[in-house]
Amino acid sequence: MRSRTLPEPRRSGFTLIELLVVIAIIAVLIGLLLPAVQAAREAGRRAQCTNNLKQIGLGFLNFESANGHLPQGPFDGHPQAVDPSGNPVPAQSIYDETAGYETSTCCNALHPDGYGHFFKILPFLEQQPLYNLANFAIPPLASGRPADFAGQDSIALIAVPGYYCPTRRAPQIYNKTTSKNDYAGCAGFFQGEMYECQDSSNRWVPAPPNGLAPYKNERDALNQGDTSGRKGAIAHGVRSKRRLSDFIDGTSNSILAAEKSLPDDRHGVDGGDNERWFNAGWDEDVIRYHFPPVADAKAPSLNGQCSNPSSPKTGGNLWRRMFGSSHPGGVNAVLGDGSVRFLKFTIDPGSMRKLSSIDDGEVLSADSF
Repeated sequence: MRSRTLPEPRRSGFTLIELLVVIAIIAVLIGLLLPAVQAAREAGRRAQCTNNLKQIGLGFLNFESANGHLPQGPFDGHPQAVDPSGNPVPAQSIYDETAGYETSTCCNALHPDGYGHFFKILPFLEQQPLYNLANFAIPPLASGRPADFAGQDSIALIAVPGYYCPTRRAPQIYNKTTSKNDYAGCAGFFQGEMYECQDSSNRWVPAPPNGLAPYKNERDALNQGDTSGRKGAIAHGVRSKRRLSDFIDGTSNSILAAEKSLPDDRHGVDGGDNERWFNAGWDEDVIRYHFPPVADAKAPSLNGQCSNPSSPKTGGNLWRRMFGSSHPGGVNAVLGDGSVRFLKFTIDPGSMRKLSSIDDGEVLSADSF
């Protein structure tokens, strides 16, 4: 009987070449899909940021409907400041810098009267319990204040989700003591430097008409949002009460608030992010001006920026006066009519200046921003 040799069974599986081809295809697909996934996530975060500003704008406008004026900006000290014996303390109500740079009262309010615009709109953002933590019945003590005076320590421990842009950061408490805010009110045209360098050459002052020398501090009366022809939607708390009728350029052509510029590596410590969001005084933490917006990734971190040549990663704290964001391409801003617009980082400086002032009387076309 003959014996037959049975054929060997075929081996199943991939060859090494086939496996490498499959891996390469998967890698290409991942490379194609990952940017799309990231873009989709950013679109969602940007939409949430847009909604945050929409609610802030509604808060401003509902406050105006209830009070006849927009929420006033913050102020430092208090006009009726007293010591523990009830004696007046005039040094706590100096609201101009006629005696020189940095000679005004600083650096936060002695009473909830001086808390900022974002605090004042809390009842219109379904945050009445948080607003109620402030004790308006106490005197504006200049010294001898006990812990949690006027409730401000308690307020600081509450992070308001709508005040955080999700592209930049999640709601959080810094140093276990204070929350922050990624948005700032628009105080109009600023006379002086876009970065606080105190450079006598005026290197950081844009050329006219988009800048004006000599440089002044933000607490100089000229920069408190109430100088005719360059007023902002937000004015210093002891200067005036801003009404919608003051928007002679039109509410749809004027910024109420927008995202503030903040370097990626300076959260919670930057000159514009180192104070309590509700009681920062008249400060870059909660107010910004007409300068073109700057992307967070390109924002100089430290005041080595002021050196010549600039060294933006060295030095100490830097105060910056422009809007900005972590979004690719631009910054969200809510206008006086409650609409939210996305302003490109490449916006014409003149258009940004016109958008920031409510009474400059200049023509601004809708396609310029």
